[in-house]
Amino acid sequence: MTVQIPIIRPTLPPFDEVEGALREVWASGMLTVGQNGRDLEAEFAARCDAPHAVSMSSCTSGLILLVQAMNLPEGGEVIVPAFTFAATAHAVVWNRLTPVFADCKRSDLTLDVESTRNRMTENTVAIMATTIFGVPPDMDELIALAEEAGIPLILDSAQALGSTYKGKTMGSFGVGEVFSMSPTKVATACEAGVITTRDPELAARLKRSRDYGKAPDGQDMEFVGLSARLSEFHAIVARATLRHLDEYIAHRLAGIEEYKKRLDGLPGISFVGPGPDRTTSCNYMVIRVGAGAAMPRNDLYGALAERGIQTKKYFFPALHQQTAFAPMHDGASLPEAESAAAECLAVPLYGHISEETIDTVCQAIRDILGANP
Repeated sequence: MTVQIPIIRPTLPPFDEVEGALREVWASGMLTVGQNGRDLEAEFAARCDAPHAVSMSSCTSGLILLVQAMNLPEGGEVIVPAFTFAATAHAVVWNRLTPVFADCKRSDLTLDVESTRNRMTENTVAIMATTIFGVPPDMDELIALAEEAGIPLILDSAQALGSTYKGKTMGSFGVGEVFSMSPTKVATACEAGVITTRDPELAARLKRSRDYGKAPDGQDMEFVGLSARLSEFHAIVARATLRHLDEYIAHRLAGIEEYKKRLDGLPGISFVGPGPDRTTSCNYMVIRVGAGAAMPRNDLYGALAERGIQTKKYFFPALHQQTAFAPMHDGASLPEAESAAAECLAVPLYGHISEETIDTVCQAIRDILGANP
């Protein structure tokens, strides 16, 4: 089936905002870890109110290297949300640690603190929380729990750029936060990740980690890292989209409000969003198709696809139900994560989405669910 309305269209700045810098890099031959990368790190740190930012080739490589930098004992258990993208758990397993899946809250789908506490054992060596669809988790409670246990709190903040928690921008919580600037994010670099931290020694190690683990002399290898450097071309695009971040978030927020207005009152349809003490980056517009809806989520997904409207069953399956991770799960019941995985549907949303596109999607949903006269 032909996709007429994709779920994601990267919002890019006007080309003339990046053309000059791209040409300069092309002419210079300095293609990676150059001045644009350093400028991006400074601008990203300032935006996130964090002392240090370290650019990476992707959020996933950043997560892997941040977990590695914690020097956690092999085989130790890391609490991970069951309702999140797979990269969160990938970073744990790549470091020969064991993911232990905890449930999410029904209200905003972020990591449930009580479930986290209940899933902790004497073998727990870290907690990794995530920002879900741009909504931060309960940071105060998670910080307190981690401090009580004497273990690090790591933040997979892939979707958090521009989000706030109790008036504080995401980027300076835990031992470090890892952001994504992939094509699906509010501000994109085409592909990139950025780690923010308050720890200067950790930032210095991460810069060596992304370059194989080289010593300062560039010859000796102090430890085994990755090739995860960010190219200057990606840094240029990242800097440009970062400058437009507030504009993109505002446009997305207006789009979300339009969706809610047009879909409000549909039987079985509810919305996912932040509580009053936090704001969202608006990375996704997600509806829940629950009891009382004219059809299950999967059927609505298929019917919209037949009309050329791309949506996403997100996150699905829940991590503990995925082929790669199910053998690692101890069988504990995680009802909220399983319910969310069965009911959540992300619909098209971009930093430049038109009201006409939103109206087309909403009309289709109402038609399919039998809600239009």
